[in-house]
Amino acid sequence: MNICIYTSSVQSITNFINITHLINERPKHNYSFLVVKRDEKVLSLNDKLKKVYGELRSDDGRYDYQRDLITLDKKLLHLGQPISKFKLETEYITQVNDTKSEAFLLKSKPDVILQAGAGILKENIFSKAGIATINVHHGIVPEIRGIDSTFWCMFYGIKEKIGVTCHMIDEHLDTGAIIHQEALITKSQSLIDIQTENYLMGRNVLVKGIDKLEMGNLKIEKQGEVKSWYFGVVNPFLYYALKKRNFSPIMKISDKSYKMKERNMVIPA
Repeated sequence: MNICIYTSSVQSITNFINITHLINERPKHNYSFLVVKRDEKVLSLNDKLKKVYGELRSDDGRYDYQRDLITLDKKLLHLGQPISKFKLETEYITQVNDTKSEAFLLKSKPDVILQAGAGILKENIFSKAGIATINVHHGIVPEIRGIDSTFWCMFYGIKEKIGVTCHMIDEHLDTGAIIHQEALITKSQSLIDIQTENYLMGRNVLVKGIDKLEMGNLKIEKQGEVKSWYFGVVNPFLYYALKKRNFSPIMKISDKSYKMKERNMVIPA
């Protein structure tokens, strides 16, 4: 298969380990890269957090969140595998969803487009894949959508929704048909340990999703509606409160905040 990886010149650790793991585990595929070259200065994780939350001091709850995010990144950084031995066509662009991206995709004709940090893809891009445009989401979708899913599942006491989903991309966020999905079964307690396990599992969920698409002869089965929540950025004070409780749930999730979403699965035809 021809797989185009739509990513960014400033990659997250998770996208880095997913991409390198896929290429090394499945070298038989033809890979190309569409890379959004960010104009902004490359900031350290510490600087990024300061930009969002302001100056971080050791005497307030925000410090724990900063420190633990850095710990998580350090734990995962060594897991990225070298891919220098592969000859990979690369196109650099300055803006996601632009005409240059369209032209590259029309020329390269990918079977699969993997969104890996480029940003939210629009139909002019995700419709260019011969089979599917896909995303790896660290949460059980469509029930748990948005970002920082593991934290919110722990905060609200719904750890059974911690996991990883490889899904198709459609016009909505984290609602596309599920290709492969696994819930994380763990005895770990802290967010860092659980998140590490989840990210490691995510690498294999991606490979299994690619394998399923390669098999072909698939159809989308509609499985009805489920309760669905959309979460945003973690407030570091809430993280501090959760950590002080040894990561025991703080609140019960409210039914008032959910919207019904249809669950669709990719299955053999």
